[in-house]
Amino acid sequence: MACARCLTRGLLLQQLAPRLARTVDRGRGSRARDLLALDDDELCAAAGLGLGERPRVGGAAEPRARDLADQLGPLGCWAACRHEPDWPASLVVLGDSAPRALFGRGRRELLAALDQRPGVTLIGSRRAGAYGIEVATDLARELGAAGLVVLSGMAFGIDSAAHHGALQGGGLTVAVLGSGPERAYPRARRRLYDEIVAHGLVLSELPPATPTFRWMFPARNRLMAALGELTVVVEAAERSGSLITAEMAADCGRPVGAVPGPVTSWRSAGTNMLLADGAAVIREPQDVLDRLLGAGAAAVVRRGPPLGARERRVLDTIEAGALHEGMVVVAASLGAAEAAEATGQLELAGYVEVDATGGVRRTVLREPTDEARSG
Repeated sequence: MACARCLTRGLLLQQLAPRLARTVDRGRGSRARDLLALDDDELCAAAGLGLGERPRVGGAAEPRARDLADQLGPLGCWAACRHEPDWPASLVVLGDSAPRALFGRGRRELLAALDQRPGVTLIGSRRAGAYGIEVATDLARELGAAGLVVLSGMAFGIDSAAHHGALQGGGLTVAVLGSGPERAYPRARRRLYDEIVAHGLVLSELPPATPTFRWMFPARNRLMAALGELTVVVEAAERSGSLITAEMAADCGRPVGAVPGPVTSWRSAGTNMLLADGAAVIREPQDVLDRLLGAGAAAVVRRGPPLGARERRVLDTIEAGALHEGMVVVAASLGAAEAAEATGQLELAGYVEVDATGGVRRTVLREPTDEARSG
């Protein structure tokens, strides 16, 4: 059980939350992660509390901690602290800004998996495009199926796609929230939140019923940066908050990767900038596995069924740049009906996706190996 001293730090953050909202980013040393590195008295002073206003500490705080512990169960929540054996050792890289307690929902026994399995933090833009959503979902699905822990922040866009993908792959996913753990944030992600609670973990350093303020999200990002052995930015604009998380990961000594995007897309300006600055190129799940486990140590390759000569011909034209069914007809030198039938077969097999306007997009599915074809 989490100790009273660690639980009272969460209560202190809850009490100071409105004051910290007026303090964060108001001057040098006032970033959320810098403030959270302060001890209790220093944090109270930074938040503007006078001596008479400061909360009780030591033994006097134990009744408040016991009250909090009693409230967790009825909310379906639990707490863990740094003195317990399943506390994630990866958080030590945060130094003085490491949380003293985590409040969670979901399967508590899975907390130990954060040290037992490699984890990857997948993040990106809330205003993600179809490309980013597809890549994040595919990455998370295959990495989750390979046994990696997929961490993200449950925000709109890339974060939600990462959680969805990991759940589809039957993997463990962890949502690290800026709000308390007892409710979905954002509320529109309630169904996803419920799935994560049922099959994974929801974590926060804030106790239930804490009001939500903007400073909590960059504060939460440092936890995601520390918990993942690799942070991958899937899609991000030039001034995206995801780039701050990537910076935090680098500060923790964690490697950073990014998914290349079209140079003409504002949604990819941030990720392409990370790549220019030396981030690892992440094109597919195998790139993540190679970075975390060593080149060739593990392989995740999704392969589809064998293709006939006609389907192979059409797929070649799509890979060469035929992005619409009309272009496929011309490039493959086939009749319209025959090209449409072949494209339909490719879609059923999972090699391509066709939208309502006839646009055709290649998926990450690969053809069988020569051995599989011959077998």
